[in-house]
Amino acid sequence: MDQTLSVLLIVAGSALVVVTIVDAIGGFFRIGASAGILTRPFEDLVSRVVLWWVRRSRNRNQLNLLGAYCVATRTVVSVTMLWLGWSLLYVSSEEAAVIASSGAIASTLERFYFAGYVVSTLGLGDIKPGNDTWRMVTTFASLSGFLFLTFVVSFMVTIASQISQRRSVAMAIISAGDGPYAVLERYRSGDIVDLGPLVSLLALPVITSAEASTNLPLLHRFHTSDTLASYAVAIARLNETLTILEHGCKSDPDPQIALLRHGIDMIADSLPGQWRDDAVAAPPALTPLRASGFICASDDAFADAMVEARVRYRRNRLKNMVETLGFSWDRDVYRNAGDSVLP
Repeated sequence: MDQTLSVLLIVAGSALVVVTIVDAIGGFFRIGASAGILTRPFEDLVSRVVLWWVRRSRNRNQLNLLGAYCVATRTVVSVTMLWLGWSLLYVSSEEAAVIASSGAIASTLERFYFAGYVVSTLGLGDIKPGNDTWRMVTTFASLSGFLFLTFVVSFMVTIASQISQRRSVAMAIISAGDGPYAVLERYRSGDIVDLGPLVSLLALPVITSAEASTNLPLLHRFHTSDTLASYAVAIARLNETLTILEHGCKSDPDPQIALLRHGIDMIADSLPGQWRDDAVAAPPALTPLRASGFICASDDAFADAMVEARVRYRRNRLKNMVETLGFSWDRDVYRNAGDSVLP
Protein backbone atom coordinates (compact mmCIF):
# COMPACT_ATOMS: atom_id res chain seq x y z
CA MET A 1 0.00 0.00 0.00
CA ASP A 2 1.20 3.51 -0.78
CA GLN A 3 2.84 5.06 2.29
CA THR A 4 1.01 8.37 1.93
CA LEU A 5 -2.35 6.61 1.76
CA SER A 6 -1.37 4.50 4.77
CA VAL A 7 -0.55 7.61 6.81
CA LEU A 8 -3.81 9.28 5.78
CA LEU A 9 -5.81 6.21 6.84
CA ILE A 10 -4.03 6.09 10.19
CA VAL A 11 -4.64 9.79 10.83
CA ALA A 12 -8.28 9.62 9.71
CA GLY A 13 -9.00 6.45 11.67
CA SER A 14 -7.33 7.70 14.86
CA ALA A 15 -9.11 11.05 14.64
CA LEU A 16 -12.48 9.39 14.09
CA VAL A 17 -12.00 7.07 17.08
CA VAL A 18 -10.97 9.90 19.41
CA VAL A 19 -13.65 12.31 18.20
CA THR A 20 -16.36 9.64 18.46
CA ILE A 21 -15.50 8.74 22.05
CA VAL A 22 -15.20 12.37 23.17
CA ASP A 23 -18.35 13.32 21.26
CA ALA A 24 -20.38 10.46 22.71
CA ILE A 25 -19.44 11.20 26.32
CA GLY A 26 -19.72 14.97 25.89
CA GLY A 27 -23.03 14.63 24.05
CA PHE A 28 -24.61 12.53 26.78
CA PHE A 29 -23.49 14.93 29.52
CA ARG A 30 -23.43 18.23 27.56
CA ILE A 31 -19.72 18.81 28.11
CA GLY A 32 -18.57 21.72 25.94
CA ALA A 33 -20.40 23.89 23.44
CA SER A 34 -19.82 21.46 20.55
CA ALA A 35 -20.69 18.31 22.51
CA GLY A 36 -22.66 15.79 20.51
CA ILE A 37 -21.80 17.40 17.18
CA LEU A 38 -21.67 13.99 15.45
CA THR A 39 -24.69 12.36 17.06
CA ARG A 40 -26.94 15.32 17.82
CA PRO A 41 -28.10 15.94 14.21
CA PHE A 42 -29.32 12.34 13.95
CA GLU A 43 -31.02 12.54 17.34
CA ASP A 44 -32.65 15.86 16.44
CA LEU A 45 -33.93 14.38 13.19
CA VAL A 46 -35.51 11.41 14.99
CA SER A 47 -37.02 13.74 17.60
CA ARG A 48 -38.47 16.06 14.96
CA VAL A 49 -40.04 13.18 13.04
CA VAL A 50 -41.59 11.60 16.16
CA LEU A 51 -42.93 14.90 17.52
CA TRP A 52 -44.28 15.83 14.09
CA TRP A 53 -46.10 12.49 13.97
CA VAL A 54 -47.47 13.00 17.49
CA ARG A 55 -49.01 16.31 16.48
CA ARG A 56 -50.08 15.12 13.03
CA SER A 57 -51.72 11.89 14.24
CA ARG A 58 -53.27 13.68 17.25
CA ASN A 59 -52.13 10.87 19.49
CA ARG A 60 -49.29 11.04 22.02
CA ASN A 61 -48.52 7.33 22.41
CA GLN A 62 -45.18 7.66 20.59
CA LEU A 63 -44.00 10.06 23.32
CA ASN A 64 -43.48 7.01 25.52
CA LEU A 65 -40.83 5.74 23.07
CA LEU A 66 -39.17 9.00 22.03
CA GLY A 67 -36.39 8.71 24.59
CA ALA A 68 -35.65 5.12 23.62
CA TYR A 69 -35.52 6.11 19.94
CA CYS A 70 -33.02 8.88 20.69
CA VAL A 71 -30.78 6.72 22.87
CA ALA A 72 -30.79 3.97 20.24
CA THR A 73 -29.94 6.52 17.55
CA ARG A 74 -27.02 7.96 19.52
CA THR A 75 -25.71 4.51 20.35
CA VAL A 76 -25.95 3.20 16.78
CA VAL A 77 -24.30 6.30 15.31
CA SER A 78 -21.49 6.28 17.89
CA VAL A 79 -20.80 2.55 17.53
CA THR A 80 -20.83 2.85 13.73
CA MET A 81 -18.36 5.75 13.83
CA LEU A 82 -16.15 3.85 16.28
CA TRP A 83 -16.25 0.78 14.06
CA LEU A 84 -15.43 2.85 10.97
CA GLY A 85 -12.49 4.53 12.73
CA TRP A 86 -10.89 1.25 13.78
CA SER A 87 -11.62 -0.24 10.35
CA LEU A 88 -9.66 2.55 8.67
CA LEU A 89 -6.75 1.83 10.98
CA TYR A 90 -6.78 -1.87 10.13
CA VAL A 91 -6.96 -1.09 6.41
CA SER A 92 -3.90 1.16 6.66
CA SER A 93 -1.38 -1.72 6.86
CA GLU A 94 -1.20 -5.16 5.29
CA GLU A 95 0.21 -6.52 8.56
CA ALA A 96 -2.72 -5.21 10.59
CA ALA A 97 -4.91 -8.28 10.02
CA VAL A 98 -4.17 -11.75 8.65
CA ILE A 99 -6.15 -14.98 8.38
CA ALA A 100 -5.50 -16.98 11.55
CA SER A 101 -5.38 -20.40 9.88
CA SER A 102 -3.13 -19.59 6.91
CA GLY A 103 -1.40 -16.29 7.70
CA ALA A 104 -2.68 -14.83 4.41
CA ILE A 105 -3.32 -11.09 4.23
CA ALA A 106 -6.94 -10.27 5.03
CA SER A 107 -9.05 -8.46 2.45
CA THR A 108 -10.52 -5.01 3.03
CA LEU A 109 -13.95 -6.46 3.80
CA GLU A 110 -12.41 -8.96 6.21
CA ARG A 111 -10.63 -6.10 8.00
CA PHE A 112 -13.94 -4.30 8.49
CA TYR A 113 -15.37 -7.54 9.85
CA PHE A 114 -12.37 -7.95 12.17
CA ALA A 115 -12.67 -4.37 13.47
CA GLY A 116 -16.36 -4.85 14.23
CA TYR A 117 -15.67 -8.16 15.94
CA VAL A 118 -12.99 -6.59 18.14
CA VAL A 119 -14.95 -3.43 19.03
CA SER A 120 -17.97 -5.52 20.00
CA THR A 121 -15.67 -7.37 22.46
CA LEU A 122 -16.56 -10.75 20.95
CA GLY A 123 -12.89 -11.73 20.56
CA LEU A 124 -10.79 -12.12 17.41
CA GLY A 125 -12.70 -14.69 15.37
CA ASP A 126 -10.83 -16.30 12.47
CA ILE A 127 -8.65 -13.22 11.83
CA LYS A 128 -5.78 -12.03 13.99
CA PRO A 129 -3.30 -9.11 14.17
CA GLY A 130 -0.22 -9.61 12.00
CA ASN A 131 2.45 -8.46 14.48
CA ASP A 132 3.00 -7.24 18.04
CA THR A 133 2.26 -3.61 17.18
CA TRP A 134 -1.15 -4.48 15.83
CA ARG A 135 -1.80 -6.77 18.77
CA MET A 136 -1.44 -3.71 21.01
CA VAL A 137 -3.72 -1.72 18.71
CA THR A 138 -6.27 -4.53 18.89
CA THR A 139 -6.12 -4.42 22.68
CA PHE A 140 -6.95 -0.70 22.66
CA ALA A 141 -9.74 -1.30 20.13
CA SER A 142 -11.29 -3.95 22.34
CA LEU A 143 -10.95 -1.75 25.43
CA SER A 144 -12.58 1.21 23.66
CA GLY A 145 -15.55 -0.93 22.67
CA PHE A 146 -15.88 -2.43 26.14
CA LEU A 147 -15.63 0.93 27.91
CA PHE A 148 -18.06 2.56 25.50
CA LEU A 149 -20.72 -0.13 25.89
CA THR A 150 -20.22 -0.15 29.67
CA PHE A 151 -20.64 3.62 29.71
CA VAL A 152 -23.90 3.41 27.75
CA VAL A 153 -25.33 0.84 30.17
CA SER A 154 -24.26 2.88 33.22
CA PHE A 155 -25.67 6.02 31.66
CA MET A 156 -29.03 4.35 31.12
CA VAL A 157 -29.17 3.40 34.80
CA THR A 158 -28.64 7.07 35.66
CA ILE A 159 -31.28 8.14 33.15
CA ALA A 160 -33.78 5.62 34.53
CA SER A 161 -33.28 7.01 38.04
CA GLN A 162 -33.80 10.59 36.86
CA ILE A 163 -36.91 9.65 34.87
CA SER A 164 -38.40 8.12 38.00
CA GLN A 165 -37.65 11.29 39.96
CA ARG A 166 -39.18 13.51 37.27
CA ARG A 167 -42.31 11.36 37.30
CA SER A 168 -42.56 11.74 41.08
CA VAL A 169 -42.20 15.52 40.78
CA ALA A 170 -44.87 15.63 38.07
CA MET A 171 -47.36 13.59 40.05
CA ALA A 172 -46.78 15.69 43.19
CA ILE A 173 -47.48 18.90 41.26
CA ILE A 174 -50.48 17.61 39.34
CA SER A 175 -52.04 16.02 42.41
CA ALA A 176 -52.01 19.44 44.10
CA GLY A 177 -54.94 20.57 41.98
CA ASP A 178 -56.66 20.42 38.60
CA GLY A 179 -54.97 23.54 37.28
CA PRO A 180 -53.45 26.72 38.76
CA TYR A 181 -56.77 28.11 40.01
CA ALA A 182 -57.62 24.87 41.80
CA VAL A 183 -54.18 24.82 43.47
CA LEU A 184 -54.61 28.38 44.72
CA GLU A 185 -58.11 27.57 45.98
CA ARG A 186 -56.84 24.51 47.85
CA TYR A 187 -54.12 26.46 49.67
CA ARG A 188 -56.28 29.46 50.43
CA SER A 189 -56.51 30.57 54.04
CA GLY A 190 -59.05 33.37 54.37
CA ASP A 191 -57.89 36.23 52.18
CA ILE A 192 -54.36 34.83 51.91
CA VAL A 193 -52.94 32.07 49.72
CA ASP A 194 -50.27 30.13 51.59
CA LEU A 195 -48.39 27.75 49.31
CA GLY A 196 -45.77 27.15 51.99
CA PRO A 197 -46.49 23.42 52.45
CA LEU A 198 -46.50 22.77 48.70
CA VAL A 199 -43.40 24.88 48.08
CA SER A 200 -41.52 23.10 50.86
CA LEU A 201 -42.48 19.76 49.35
CA LEU A 202 -41.43 20.68 45.81
CA ALA A 203 -38.46 23.05 46.11
CA LEU A 204 -35.62 20.53 46.43
CA PRO A 205 -37.04 17.91 44.02
CA VAL A 206 -37.66 20.56 41.34
CA ILE A 207 -34.15 21.99 41.71
CA THR A 208 -32.65 18.49 41.58
CA SER A 209 -34.61 17.55 38.47
CA ALA A 210 -33.76 20.90 36.85
CA GLU A 211 -30.07 20.33 37.47
CA ALA A 212 -30.37 16.88 35.93
CA SER A 213 -32.12 18.37 32.89
CA THR A 214 -29.20 20.77 32.44
CA ASN A 215 -26.48 18.14 32.81
CA LEU A 216 -28.28 15.29 31.01
CA PRO A 217 -29.89 16.84 27.91
CA LEU A 218 -31.30 13.48 26.82
CA LEU A 219 -33.80 13.75 29.67
CA HIS A 220 -35.73 16.22 27.51
CA ARG A 221 -36.43 13.32 25.14
CA PHE A 222 -38.14 11.16 27.76
CA HIS A 223 -41.85 11.84 28.13
CA THR A 224 -45.13 10.13 28.80
CA SER A 225 -48.39 10.35 26.91
CA ASP A 226 -50.29 10.49 30.22
CA THR A 227 -51.16 14.05 31.20
CA LEU A 228 -51.38 13.05 34.86
CA ALA A 229 -47.70 12.05 34.89
CA SER A 230 -46.28 14.51 32.36
CA TYR A 231 -43.28 16.44 33.66
CA ALA A 232 -43.72 19.10 30.97
CA VAL A 233 -47.35 19.75 31.86
CA ALA A 234 -46.57 19.71 35.58
CA ILE A 235 -43.74 22.26 35.36
CA ALA A 236 -45.85 24.55 33.19
CA ARG A 237 -48.75 24.27 35.64
CA LEU A 238 -46.46 25.00 38.58
CA ASN A 239 -45.06 28.05 36.83
CA GLU A 240 -48.53 29.38 36.02
CA THR A 241 -49.59 28.87 39.64
CA LEU A 242 -46.56 30.77 40.95
CA THR A 243 -47.00 33.52 38.35
CA ILE A 244 -50.63 34.12 39.34
CA LEU A 245 -49.70 33.89 43.02
CA GLU A 246 -46.84 36.39 42.81
CA HIS A 247 -48.46 38.96 40.54
CA GLY A 248 -52.19 38.40 40.75
CA CYS A 249 -53.37 37.69 44.29
CA LYS A 250 -52.58 38.35 47.92
CA SER A 251 -50.19 35.79 49.38
CA ASP A 252 -47.71 35.10 52.15
CA PRO A 253 -44.14 35.54 50.83
CA ASP A 254 -42.11 32.33 51.01
CA PRO A 255 -38.33 32.44 50.45
CA GLN A 256 -38.40 28.97 48.92
CA ILE A 257 -40.50 30.27 46.02
CA ALA A 258 -37.29 31.87 44.72
CA LEU A 259 -35.72 28.41 44.75
CA LEU A 260 -38.62 27.02 42.74
CA ARG A 261 -38.35 29.94 40.35
CA HIS A 262 -34.67 29.23 39.83
CA GLY A 263 -35.42 25.58 39.08
CA ILE A 264 -38.10 26.48 36.53
CA ASP A 265 -35.74 28.97 34.88
CA MET A 266 -33.09 26.26 34.57
CA ILE A 267 -35.60 23.95 32.91
CA ALA A 268 -36.76 26.66 30.48
CA ASP A 269 -33.17 27.56 29.58
CA SER A 270 -32.14 23.94 28.97
CA LEU A 271 -34.94 23.02 26.54
CA PRO A 272 -33.76 21.74 23.13
CA GLY A 273 -33.11 24.59 20.73
CA GLN A 274 -34.91 22.96 17.79
CA TRP A 275 -38.26 22.82 19.61
CA ARG A 276 -40.93 25.12 18.25
CA ASP A 277 -40.69 28.68 19.47
CA ASP A 278 -43.76 30.35 18.03
CA ALA A 279 -46.39 29.93 20.75
CA VAL A 280 -47.25 32.94 22.89
CA ALA A 281 -48.85 32.38 26.27
CA ALA A 282 -51.78 34.73 26.81
CA PRO A 283 -51.99 36.31 30.28
CA PRO A 284 -54.09 34.19 32.66
CA ALA A 285 -57.42 35.63 33.72
CA LEU A 286 -58.02 36.82 37.27
CA THR A 287 -61.80 36.63 36.87
CA PRO A 288 -62.12 33.08 38.32
CA LEU A 289 -60.19 34.15 41.41
CA ARG A 290 -62.27 37.27 41.94
CA ALA A 291 -65.42 35.20 41.56
CA SER A 292 -64.15 32.95 44.36
CA GLY A 293 -63.53 35.91 46.64
CA PHE A 294 -59.76 36.30 46.24
CA ILE A 295 -58.17 39.71 46.73
CA CYS A 296 -56.53 40.27 43.35
CA ALA A 297 -54.29 42.87 41.75
CA SER A 298 -55.77 45.32 39.28
CA ASP A 299 -55.95 44.19 35.68
CA ASP A 300 -53.52 46.92 34.60
CA ALA A 301 -50.92 45.98 37.22
CA PHE A 302 -51.25 42.30 36.37
CA ALA A 303 -50.98 42.99 32.64
CA ASP A 304 -47.81 45.01 33.23
CA ALA A 305 -46.31 42.12 35.19
CA MET A 306 -47.12 39.66 32.40
CA VAL A 307 -45.09 41.61 29.84
CA GLU A 308 -41.93 41.69 31.95
CA ALA A 309 -39.15 40.12 29.90
CA ARG A 310 -38.35 37.19 32.17
CA VAL A 311 -42.00 36.38 32.93
CA ARG A 312 -42.89 36.46 29.24
CA TYR A 313 -39.84 34.41 28.23
CA ARG A 314 -40.49 31.75 30.86
CA ARG A 315 -44.20 31.37 30.06
CA ASN A 316 -43.69 31.31 26.29
CA ARG A 317 -40.84 28.80 26.54
CA LEU A 318 -42.90 26.45 28.70
CA LYS A 319 -45.94 26.79 26.46
CA ASN A 320 -43.78 25.86 23.48
CA MET A 321 -42.52 22.84 25.42
CA VAL A 322 -46.06 21.72 26.20
CA GLU A 323 -47.35 22.19 22.66
CA THR A 324 -44.27 20.67 21.01
CA LEU A 325 -45.10 17.46 22.87
CA GLY A 326 -48.69 17.54 21.62
CA PHE A 327 -50.35 18.67 24.85
CA SER A 328 -52.86 21.50 25.10
CA TRP A 329 -51.99 24.60 27.12
CA ASP A 330 -55.61 25.43 27.93
CA ARG A 331 -56.87 21.92 28.53
CA ASP A 332 -53.89 20.09 30.02
CA VAL A 333 -52.13 22.86 31.94
CA TYR A 334 -55.22 24.69 33.17
CA ARG A 335 -57.66 21.77 33.38
CA ASN A 336 -56.71 18.23 34.30
CA ALA A 337 -57.50 15.88 31.37
CA GLY A 338 -55.99 12.42 31.22
CA ASP A 339 -56.80 11.28 27.68
CA SER A 340 -54.15 11.17 24.94
CA VAL A 341 -56.17 12.67 22.08
CA LEU A 342 -55.35 16.25 21.17
CA PRO A 343 -58.05 18.93 21.03
